[in-house]
Amino acid sequence: MITSDTLSTFGNNPVAEILEALMSKHRLSQTELSNRSGVSQPAINRILNERSRAKNPRKETLQKIAGVLGVTPEQLTGQEPISIRMMAHGAVPVMGWENLTHNVRNQHSIWIACPVDHSDLTFALTVQGEAMIGDDGYAEGEIIFIDPGVAPTHGKDVVLVTAGTALFRRMVITQEGRFLKTVNPSWPNPIMPLPADAIICGTVVFSGRVR
Repeated sequence: MITSDTLSTFGNNPVAEILEALMSKHRLSQTELSNRSGVSQPAINRILNERSRAKNPRKETLQKIAGVLGVTPEQLTGQEPISIRMMAHGAVPVMGWENLTHNVRNQHSIWIACPVDHSDLTFALTVQGEAMIGDDGYAEGEIIFIDPGVAPTHGKDVVLVTAGTALFRRMVITQEGRFLKTVNPSWPNPIMPLPADAIICGTVVFSGRVR
């Protein structure tokens, strides 16, 4: 059944139809998908073009491709529905902060439109806590859009993971090194060196205004 909230596909090879639609949504060529997923370009081409004659892709192949495209292997094979909002150009997934620390990024139930240009890896988060609350900052509960493709330059607000904890801070770069700063002037220890183990997940590009 097709509803306004789900996308169903028909045909002898639903994987090909779904993969083609997702590649179009993410504006990925076969070569780009191959480079990001580790699946060979000829293998991707076979899935897309052989249609009814294509063999069922291996589980490992499906997992690699699905991980890049932000869906589950079951959604990629048509066994589970895909939200139509997920297929819209410009839509990005809303993630939970716990997804960052557990490195879970391929299953999302809510997708929203990002109003500025962004890479296909962009995601959204809801501001939590008070570290970045302030006149030049954010409001708790505000939605922020994070683009891993934007460089974390001086003055940019970034999301990162360090010591198993996800943080939201402002990047400060000086001759002494790189530091993380809070916007809330009342926050204890408002500035700290960028930890050596820090993994920067992305840079905030929008949150009600261009960042």
